[in-house]
Amino acid sequence: MKRFFRLAATGYVLGMAVGNMIAALTGHLNIVSPELLQKAGSLSAALLWQTLLSGLIGAAGFGGTLLYKLDRWPLAACDAVHLALVLAVFLPVGKFLGWFPSAAGALLMAIIMSAVHFLIFLIMCAHYRAQVRELNELNERRMLRNQYKNIGGTV
Repeated sequence: MKRFFRLAATGYVLGMAVGNMIAALTGHLNIVSPELLQKAGSLSAALLWQTLLSGLIGAAGFGGTLLYKLDRWPLAACDAVHLALVLAVFLPVGKFLGWFPSAAGALLMAIIMSAVHFLIFLIMCAHYRAQVRELNELNERRMLRNQYKNIGGTV
């Protein structure tokens, strides 16, 4: 639990920064969406809402990485649950903050996030396969050395 809270706190801080940066880069007037500005009533309140809620997205993303430490779960299951967790937080927060003006925009974001998640999953699989291959080669060399020693050879 301690590790989860540490990761979630780190993600919260990063999420606050990234959320405001994304909003600024997308060209929203005063770095908040017009919808959020109208809901909040003032720019400072809108910025506060955006900052605090963006942090939740980061906390879900970073805290959810602990799913990958579950040895009993296949990597695909960890990835699917992590994606579901992030989307379950991102979509309502993004809707509230006015980051996507319509359901089609939210669907497009979900598709993009899913595609990126799948790409990261493929990269992780390739990385793990390379690690397993390297460990198997090291193990095979060690076994050959031991066999050579057992028949009286010198190393």
